[in-house]
Amino acid sequence: MKNVRKSAFAALVIGFLFTFTLPLQAKKDKGEGYQIQPHINAEDAAASVRSALSKISVGKGWTKQGKRGEVKLEVPLLLADKIVARVTLNPSTGEIMTKKQGLQIQKISVTPEQAVKTVQELIPHLEVGSPQLGKSGEWKVPLLFKGNTVAEIGVHGKDGSILPDWKASKDAAMFGK
Repeated sequence: MKNVRKSAFAALVIGFLFTFTLPLQAKKDKGEGYQIQPHINAEDAAASVRSALSKISVGKGWTKQGKRGEVKLEVPLLLADKIVARVTLNPSTGEIMTKKQGLQIQKISVTPEQAVKTVQELIPHLEVGSPQLGKSGEWKVPLLFKGNTVAEIGVHGKDGSILPDWKASKDAAMFGK
């Protein structure tokens, strides 16, 4: 009976050690390196976006309501009828906003059609910024207007093709009536 208790206790201790030491080993490697190493470099990614910039067109704009009731006005950038990025505008003034810039505006004064016209005038002035490597091995290439990031285009890390923006496509399907 004592041998059974000793072996059960030993199994419990071993199980306990494995349970708490294996996650520590996994956390040790977390954040080091990327899951997928890209085959193209940052210069190639930027060159892909530069060559595609002349072919980019503007899609139909939409408005959506945020979590706190704020209104967002967005216009998609299209390449071969696929949404590759989106530009956000101030819904009360129609000015181009930088990426990740948030406003707490509940009233819209600019129509999506006016926003599309503003973004069409913006496209010839867009510049390509310095690419950054994303989590999945894709390159994120910022589009700059007067030195500020207004949109971001994804570039496939293996073949250099421009990636569609699935979140913007989802928003366009939901809010772009």
